[in-house]
Amino acid sequence: MNRFVTLIKGEIIRLKRYNLFAASLFVSVMWVGVLHFIDMENVTEIIPQLVFIDVTTVAMLLVGVTFIYERDEATIRSMLVSPISKSEYILAKVVSNIIPSILSLTIMFLYSKIFKTVDINYFVLLGGVILVAFFHSLIGFLLTYYSKDFTDLVMAIMKVFLIFLLPVILDEFNIVTNKIFKKLVYIFPTKSTLMILMGTAGVVEHQKIIISIIYILLGSIILYYLVWKNFEKYALRESGE
Repeated sequence: MNRFVTLIKGEIIRLKRYNLFAASLFVSVMWVGVLHFIDMENVTEIIPQLVFIDVTTVAMLLVGVTFIYERDEATIRSMLVSPISKSEYILAKVVSNIIPSILSLTIMFLYSKIFKTVDINYFVLLGGVILVAFFHSLIGFLLTYYSKDFTDLVMAIMKVFLIFLLPVILDEFNIVTNKIFKKLVYIFPTKSTLMILMGTAGVVEHQKIIISIIYILLGSIILYYLVWKNFEKYALRESGE
C-alpha cells in the first residue's frame, strides 16, 4: 500500500511538473465561463453535460501526454527494473489522472452553488465522474500504446471523439432527431457514461442508469485486462529492447 501511495504521489508531482494541472485548471475556468454566460438560473442539467465533455476528453489526453513525457525521460526503462508490478503502475497512473477531473467537477459545482441554482448531490456525481474518468483513462492507455508521437495521439483522440462522442452529443442536444440514430447511439459506451452523469440530475430512468453502470463496469474490466496484457510489450518497445 505504501508503495502504491508513493507511486500516486510521484504521478501527481509529474502532472504538476508538466503543467497538466494548470492546463486542467484553465479548462475548468473555461467551463465556469460557459456557465456564467448561459442565460439560465438553474444549471442542474447543464453541469453533467459539461462534465461529460470534460472528463471523456481530458482523461484520455492526460494519460497520453504523461506517457509521451515519460518517453523523453526514459521512465519506462526505470519502471522495468523497479520492484513495482504492472498493476500498481497502471492503477497509480489512472488514479492520479482522475484527480484533475475531480478538481474540474468541484470548481464547476461550487460556482453553480454560489452563483446559480443546481439540484445535484455532489457525491453521487463525484462517483459517476470517477467511474467515467477511470473508463476513459484506460482508453487513453490503449490509444497511447499505438501512437508514435503526440500528433498521432491527438489524431487518435479526435477519431474517438468523432466516432463515439460526437454522435452522443448530437443526440443529447437534439441536433439529430432521427429515431434510428437515437437508438443506435445506445451501442456506444459514451452514451452509457452520459446517462450515468445525467442520472444525477434526475432526468434518466433508474433502470437505464443501472444498465449503464453495469455496461461501463464490464467495459472497464475488459479495458483494464487489455491495458495490463499489452503493457509489457509497450514498455519493452519504448525502452528500445
